[in-house]
Amino acid sequence: MKLIDFAKRFDSEESCEQYLKEAREKEGVVCTKCGCKKQYWNRARKRWTCAECGHETTLRSGTVMHGSKLPLMYWFTAIHLLTSTKKTFSALEMQRQLGHKRYQPIWEMMHKLRSVARCRIRTYRDH
Repeated sequence: MKLIDFAKRFDSEESCEQYLKEAREKEGVVCTKCGCKKQYWNRARKRWTCAECGHETTLRSGTVMHGSKLPLMYWFTAIHLLTSTKKTFSALEMQRQLGHKRYQPIWEMMHKLRSVARCRIRTYRDH
């Protein structure tokens, strides 16, 4: 996807949330507590509630974004930039591009993304 198309598609935090929600539902949301596959979306809390035990699953649960307080737009932008070019981005450059004040959260995000990418490359090579 070209950068201009990406910027149009993911132009707000809400568009990122909607995309992630749809992708997770397509894959199937399973309760991590009891394994139930029947989940109800709580629009106000932006999370699924298990029909069986009431356990809540957030949009980020079980993803590389789990536990992060950074906006989804940051994650989506970083993923797009890292996967759409041959060039690499340092955490400092990503921080500059995103306009974020603090370095540490961006470094952690980049570290997680690179870690996931390495795992996927190893898995691909093994098959």
